[in-house]
Amino acid sequence: MQIILETSAIYSLIDKGDKSHNLVKDFFLKKNGFYYILPSTTIPELCYHINTRLGPYFEVKLLEEINKSFHLEILKDEDIMRIIEILKKYDKLNIGYVDASIIAIAERLKVNKILTLDRKHFEVVAPRGFDYFDILI
Repeated sequence: MQIILETSAIYSLIDKGDKSHNLVKDFFLKKNGFYYILPSTTIPELCYHINTRLGPYFEVKLLEEINKSFHLEILKDEDIMRIIEILKKYDKLNIGYVDASIIAIAERLKVNKILTLDRKHFEVVAPRGFDYFDILI
């Protein structure tokens, strides 16, 4: 099974002080064998939050872990137009570029399973090809 990873869940996994850390950690411990897809657009956001809150050591650890544990999905030209559509359609929600890019990548890959703590955005958006996102936490 393929799962799209979103920034909030990955950050929570790394930050042991985060209120959802154990929940996310338990998910990964119990869900071995899944194919985890990390949109490349999440990396700058993750690195910024990790570096400013936890320090550069953990930023490096994140990057090392990406190479070992996740498939990095690069943004494609076709995703940009879809990101713009999403941002316009859901302008009142202020979804933002990173979340819109996650949605566009998920649609392109035809994956509706997403690991996120951000229900505010991902419960509302109706992705193309699916009725809803299956939020796994």
